[in-house]
Amino acid sequence: MRSFALTGWFCGGLLSLAAFGTACSLSGTGDADGRIISGEDCVPSDDGGNAPAPSFPGSGMSGAGDPITADLDPQSCGASALGVPVDNTAQVDCYYTNNNPTTPMAFVERVVEIAESEELVHVRLTLNPAFVDNTYGETAIGWGGDQEPAGPQPGGPQPGGPKPGDGPKPKGHGGHTFKDLVGSDKAQFQLTDGKGELVLDFYVDYLSVDEASPSGYASLGVLGGEGKMLLGDAGAVVAATTSLDRDLNACGYGAYLEDSPETDESYTPNAETPNWDYRVVYDVWVSASAFGAAGFGDATISYVHASPSKYPSDTVTVTPGPCPTPTTCEGDDPPAGGGGSDAGEDPGGDVECKESGGECTANTDCCSDGDVCLSGVCQQIVIPQ
Repeated sequence: MRSFALTGWFCGGLLSLAAFGTACSLSGTGDADGRIISGEDCVPSDDGGNAPAPSFPGSGMSGAGDPITADLDPQSCGASALGVPVDNTAQVDCYYTNNNPTTPMAFVERVVEIAESEELVHVRLTLNPAFVDNTYGETAIGWGGDQEPAGPQPGGPQPGGPKPGDGPKPKGHGGHTFKDLVGSDKAQFQLTDGKGELVLDFYVDYLSVDEASPSGYASLGVLGGEGKMLLGDAGAVVAATTSLDRDLNACGYGAYLEDSPETDESYTPNAETPNWDYRVVYDVWVSASAFGAAGFGDATISYVHASPSKYPSDTVTVTPGPCPTPTTCEGDDPPAGGGGSDAGEDPGGDVECKESGGECTANTDCCSDGDVCLSGVCQQIVIPQ
């Protein structure tokens, strides 16, 4: 992989996902349980009005929360660069868990860009901070810290077992450390051509030890750490980075290797580290030539993963769908539809779901957020090795 120049950076954002259509984006705040707290004036999302602008809170002041059409220099913290997005190529899909079709667990943006005379496909995955975030140590938000969980946790210690702090921690409720984010997290991307044929399938590493980086840690892309090519040529992946890589290196916050910059449940920027991005974000750039004459088709995910996550399960099946209905300005109802605003809250309803082993026709038929409907049966999703 190599680096290259693009344009601009991003800013702002809400947590229960604020999706703002082609004409406007909304700056404001949210909190760690997914509720929108406030909104401000409606402003253009981009000069061409091409792309929707969904956002979660915690992006800081660098501009990291702007839509993908704002471009991104993977080696900088807010600097503009040379890349130009191609008009009318931006797309965004939100991804929902089996049990909550109203509040996204993640969203995936993609756009075609021209950088140094090369046509590239830029793909970005942003995870809901209610699932995982870049807070850790004594300043972790929503991880429970030293609080004792209420009852046994799936996958965690049973009653009478180790307590948080002196052994294995209950999933999502026993604190979050910097080491939890190193060498264990990744995202899988599947990219198809214009005919729907799978061309590239790979993992992007979130953060690993890297002595060549200013902080000593960085994303190793698809060639190291948790990164790996499952299908296709690694040479087609021009560059990859993550939000924590940028925080520690490009933004110069490499001293935060034990406790993240202090914030609150609204992920308010810290005055000493205003550009810190508290969200977990993956960015990858792929050469458009990899898709041949058929051209680029789409980029998708089938699950989200964090080890640990704030959920009982570290791996959660997700299904793509339209992002919440665009809203406008302060005072509007949260754009989360008729369900709950927390990314893991049961939206209710009378539809009977299927336990593992039950018959299904879609992922949303399955009760468990960790199940996928495969060959007509609900079964636990298996991550390729």
